[in-house]
Amino acid sequence: MTAAGPPELDDLLDDVAADHELTVLAARDVGSRAWNLASESSDYDVGFLFRQEPMDYVTLDGTVSTVHDERGEVEVRGWNVTRFAELLVDSNPTTLEFLHSPLRYREHDALAALEADVADQFRPIGVYHHYRSLAARQYHKYLQRRLLVHGDPEYEIVDETDEEWVVEPLGGERGDDVEVTRLPKDDERYATGAVDRTVKRNLYVIRGVLSAEYVRDTHEFPTLDFPAFVKQEQTRLGDDYDAVRDLVARKRAGEGDAVVGDVFGRERVVLSADIDPEVHGVRGITKERANAFVRETFDA
Repeated sequence: MTAAGPPELDDLLDDVAADHELTVLAARDVGSRAWNLASESSDYDVGFLFRQEPMDYVTLDGTVSTVHDERGEVEVRGWNVTRFAELLVDSNPTTLEFLHSPLRYREHDALAALEADVADQFRPIGVYHHYRSLAARQYHKYLQRRLLVHGDPEYEIVDETDEEWVVEPLGGERGDDVEVTRLPKDDERYATGAVDRTVKRNLYVIRGVLSAEYVRDTHEFPTLDFPAFVKQEQTRLGDDYDAVRDLVARKRAGEGDAVVGDVFGRERVVLSADIDPEVHGVRGITKERANAFVRETFDA
């Protein structure tokens, strides 16, 4: 079922199609609106699929893999159907989120058929590592306190006294046997790095953590509606449930940039990279089905 998009979306997609000589096949939301985390002032993040003329695919440099444009509150990113198919075969989570998006602005029969056949046939191990790494990167970049050495981030601040920083090297996985170091605060070589401990950064981190844990434990793709996902995963969240619900409410109320600190802490959000490939490296979307999808887009 298609949804009503912003007024400028159709004009933007039509202009992109004309400028790049392509045909837009489908468009779906891939941002905070698809996650049910948007406020009244949220922008629109839209993914779309496109095809080019058949001769473009048999000439050198005739095709483009992706297209990006924006206008006002709308940002669009498009995949060529061939590139989209390649990414799906690799169980790319960004394309899987597009496939599962509940907000569809333009639809295409071949995409609907593909979704029905393969939406849950991804390889869990790859999707787990994507969400695990996403959460860790967001945490390390925005939430953890970092100590700079000559201006470059080298340590995570895990504690402090009046005279010393207590630090660990950046990037360690939970459970790693890392050595804690004490560094003097009065040494001019050291300075603290900037952080962005806002509502939205904490939400991005915990969404990545919950998605990774869910994929690992169920081999299913998490619902994109994050408030519904949080309610579903209340047992997994345990004591963090109320904190997540509060962050969701504040984000939807337009308080995404409000500073709230490191809500969950490193031990909760940095997941292990150790996952058994014999258990989780299963299934996968076949090249045959992906190729059939590409052919169907040209038959329509």
